[in-house]
Amino acid sequence: MISRNKLSNDLLEIFSALGNLQYQFDWVITDHDMWYDANCPEEVKRRWQWTGLLMSGEELTAHYSAGYVWFCTGAVLSAVPLGTKSEQVWDHIPAWEVNFEDPDYRFQTPLTKLEVICYDGYAWVIICSPEFSKLVQERLPMACRPKEFFNR
Repeated sequence: MISRNKLSNDLLEIFSALGNLQYQFDWVITDHDMWYDANCPEEVKRRWQWTGLLMSGEELTAHYSAGYVWFCTGAVLSAVPLGTKSEQVWDHIPAWEVNFEDPDYRFQTPLTKLEVICYDGYAWVIICSPEFSKLVQERLPMACRPKEFFNR
């Protein structure tokens, strides 16, 4: 987990530190609560109005870096292989797991490789393999396990 107030560029800082992670996957975005900038184009607002939307890393970065959108109190971004088709994820009912450290944690879709979760608006949670977790700790030293985060 990473406190959002420790990130100068929020989600984009996480992506950048992890080797431009957003471009390595397509993203299924669910349970998102969004803030829209006054200059946000209507087509961008309409794009974000659905849960379970499938978006490329390029589109996600373009909207976020332009300041058009901001995650408020929550979101689940599930990384799926590049080229994933919408129909490949539509058959899965997203279920957000709360116990991030549960060994039986279930990703939102069987295609999901990792998840980046905006947790209650004040933290980002990265759910990933132990190998990738080492990279997260190396490149984002302010990240810590949930138990450590909540016991501060």
